[in-house]
Amino acid sequence: MSWRRFGFKFAAAFLVVFGLGYLLPNFSVLPVSTAAFAGLTIAGLSFCVETLILKKDVLPFTYGLISFFLSLFGLAFLKMGAAIDLSWLGLLAAALIIGLVDLIIPSTLN
Repeated sequence: MSWRRFGFKFAAAFLVVFGLGYLLPNFSVLPVSTAAFAGLTIAGLSFCVETLILKKDVLPFTYGLISFFLSLFGLAFLKMGAAIDLSWLGLLAAALIIGLVDLIIPSTLN
């Protein structure tokens, strides 16, 4: 994973988490720093998995699928510890949108 891909992944996760905080009623991210921490956590997990486990021989569909599961795991982990109030439906919606964004756009940033 390149630094450009990491930066895009962070920006996409941050914007999705922060945007859904305003759109969904059961999804609230109180300060902006909490949304930034959620984006950094998701991008960091993706960086570790894609660099250490996946290497370079994967399909773009795999990036979206891995991103969905890592976003789901990362947000569920942050739900327990940080100031993020999530319903399970909001958690799935955020993970799905982050996975779709990673499926469509960053596959060209390798």
